[in-house]
Amino acid sequence: MKLEKFTLYSLLLLLIWVPIPLGSNRPWAWSIAEIWIALQTLLLLIVYRESFPWNRLSPFKWLLIPLGVFQVWVFIQSISLPNEIVGLLSPKAVELYNLVEAPYYFISLDHRMTWGSLFRGIALWLFVFNAILLLNTPKRLKITVLALVVSGTIQALYAALMVLLNFTESPVFGYPEKGIATGSFVYKNHLANYLMLSLCMGLGLIVTQLHISESGSWYVRIRRVLEGLLSLKMFVRLALVIMVIALVMTRSRMGNTAFFTATTIGGVLALFFYKNKPRALTALVISVIAIDTFAVGALFGLDKVKQRLVETSLQQESRDQVVIWSLDIIKDYPLTGTGMASFYTVFPGYTKSDVGFYDHAHNDYIQFFVEAGIPATLMLGAMVLYSLWLCLETIRVRNSRTMKGLALGSLMAIIGMLIHISVDFNLQPMANTLAFIFILFISHASATMRIKK
Repeated sequence: MKLEKFTLYSLLLLLIWVPIPLGSNRPWAWSIAEIWIALQTLLLLIVYRESFPWNRLSPFKWLLIPLGVFQVWVFIQSISLPNEIVGLLSPKAVELYNLVEAPYYFISLDHRMTWGSLFRGIALWLFVFNAILLLNTPKRLKITVLALVVSGTIQALYAALMVLLNFTESPVFGYPEKGIATGSFVYKNHLANYLMLSLCMGLGLIVTQLHISESGSWYVRIRRVLEGLLSLKMFVRLALVIMVIALVMTRSRMGNTAFFTATTIGGVLALFFYKNKPRALTALVISVIAIDTFAVGALFGLDKVKQRLVETSLQQESRDQVVIWSLDIIKDYPLTGTGMASFYTVFPGYTKSDVGFYDHAHNDYIQFFVEAGIPATLMLGAMVLYSLWLCLETIRVRNSRTMKGLALGSLMAIIGMLIHISVDFNLQPMANTLAFIFILFISHASATMRIKK
């Protein structure tokens, strides 16, 4: 099974690699990730060519099926269809196409961009497929989550050093640096979102190692403290501090808000619902909120984030106007949407004043409704909410501290993402989307994986 282990290492390396080339938010960068994932799938098909483990797929059906159905829908958006069918599904699109007589029309108003979105979506589905086959033990789950934490820590170190050393442009691509942490991403909020996801999963990793039983004596307490200082838990704890520093240095208002809100809500839910709650869980939640946020944040610029929050007003922001105008697009294309990745093509026709160039809606809920249509977006939303419910059920009913810890991390990460995408487009970069899809996979794996203890 050497080939299988090689593919596992390839998956770990992929999680670390994806954010490095500009968050894989450029065609050449996300193409590398797509090819990488496709090659992993081919290797796994070779590994299991004689006996494929179909039983492993069943527990993940409510993740695989919605993602697969969505890709089928994106495919339908991107192919030419008889104009009668398009007229039935999207009358507004036919009005536009009637300007040019043709027997076949597209549901998508920019089908070339939608084709590109389809390939990215297929790659994400294959990533989940690969993860199901490879991450079939608690140890492998924890190692892969650790890879995500390592990836976030690398980004945090790089971003913080770029700011502290006063770099004026990025070393590789020459993008201007303005004293705000962006890491290898172009946009600070994308880095903030990636760090938020990594932080939440790092917290989950620490929880998996918390002792449930009482110490009983000072000897046991001292031994546990020494073991903790030399264990993976201390490395992860240090990584969390580094990532919090970088998160604050992004000056991202909603990125910081999403993380602090997610950890608070997740911590409160854990305190109420956690089965066999570790004694140190309360202290961990308080330390992250109090020590990391306020002590570390005070040293590295949390006051500037607060200032940005206070100074924010609807009059100064044009993004709220973009959302309002985007509602008109949803009214015109409620069932079918305008085609995935078509927002920047369609939106200029709905602007009523000069607000500058917007290639995204800065609200992923709105952008998905615009591009995918209401039914498809609600289907994906139901999938995410089901994953959230699975996390809560896992921490409530399961006995395994590994599964409960990873479920708690996933719970906080999903809550954080649901908050952050309400004001930004964090599901557009391949790095952020892949990390979020991986977290949804963890939520299902932690709920269904059978273990001995």
